[in-house]
Amino acid sequence: MGLLDPINPLGEIAVDVLACGPAASRRCPPSKTLRTAGRPPFTVVVDREDDMRFTRTVLAAHHPAAGRVVIHPTLGGGDRLLWHDILHAVADGRPLRAPSCAARGNVPAQERSARAALKAGAVHRLTVLRAHRIGWGVWADLVALHRTTGTDVTVVHHAELPVDLAHLLRHCDHRILTNHADVRALHPPAKTSGESWADGRHR
Repeated sequence: MGLLDPINPLGEIAVDVLACGPAASRRCPPSKTLRTAGRPPFTVVVDREDDMRFTRTVLAAHHPAAGRVVIHPTLGGGDRLLWHDILHAVADGRPLRAPSCAARGNVPAQERSARAALKAGAVHRLTVLRAHRIGWGVWADLVALHRTTGTDVTVVHHAELPVDLAHLLRHCDHRILTNHADVRALHPPAKTSGESWADGRHR
């Protein structure tokens, strides 16, 4: 499901972006048209200086048993490895049960497996790092995931937001965080003993 696919959970955004044209357009619909009542907005952390504190804080919060999952995305593969990354992050080293392995099947099947895993794992917060390196289609998928599941999604963009991406965000209810203290408040440490998942995988 990409941003401009004819049928997808973010059909509204696809239509709106095509209708209002380039980022300089003044014909954009208000963000409240894509607001989900009773839910926090889609959260974008803008880490303009690529400050290691942001990354360390987010990684230290990875705690699937507590419903908090952090993804350091796999790049390439046409950006379609998102669902596979979600499944492995939810499993956190445990074997994935068939048909949950998103390495198999087509993209819709992979997405269904990932959504089922998030629901079964009672994941209430999903944070995706390195969002400045993922494509628009993945951003659209993550916004859709936030809007259509019980999982609140946060993305960490380690650079200034480009004009076109800022324009895309105008089409959804969102908030932008730039302060490390706010990021830390949103991502409490997992408080596990011994070597953490973050230390073991992302040294």
